[in-house]
Amino acid sequence: MSNDVKLNKDKIQKLRAIKCWSQDELATASGLSIRTIQRVEKSGTASLETTKALASVFVVSPDELQTSKKIENVTFNFICKYAWFVAFVVSSVFFGLWVVDILIPTLKGADFNQQYEMHGNFRYLDFGGISFFIGFIFLGLNVYLEYLSSKRLLKGSIDTGN
Repeated sequence: MSNDVKLNKDKIQKLRAIKCWSQDELATASGLSIRTIQRVEKSGTASLETTKALASVFVVSPDELQTSKKIENVTFNFICKYAWFVAFVVSSVFFGLWVVDILIPTLKGADFNQQYEMHGNFRYLDFGGISFFIGFIFLGLNVYLEYLSSKRLLKGSIDTGN
């Protein structure tokens, strides 16, 4: 098992889907058994020979099928994927606090400026707006990175001539 290679099973499934191949068709095109294709797509492990056969069929290098274990890349992707959500939650909390601490008492007759002074002149709306804007930036970055990822995957498929 020391010759086993850890492959990115999601990438293999996407490449197969781009070619509109079933697992059986991929097995036929690569000269591998259907069971081998099923195992690779389920576990992500394959022998070096299987990796070379799959890379040949998809016209990519064997390295491109392997799993990337760069912690910096994983952390960056995680931050980009979920930071927008956290920013929107934070903005929702600030807007909610503004409504409860400032707006409702003001509507009931309290002095608007006095309400802010009671809370140390903390500007809920400013922080809520800023975090909302940051959320949109992260959401846009997330969508753009997903677009680049799918474009890169599609380009690799088109470059193969299929």
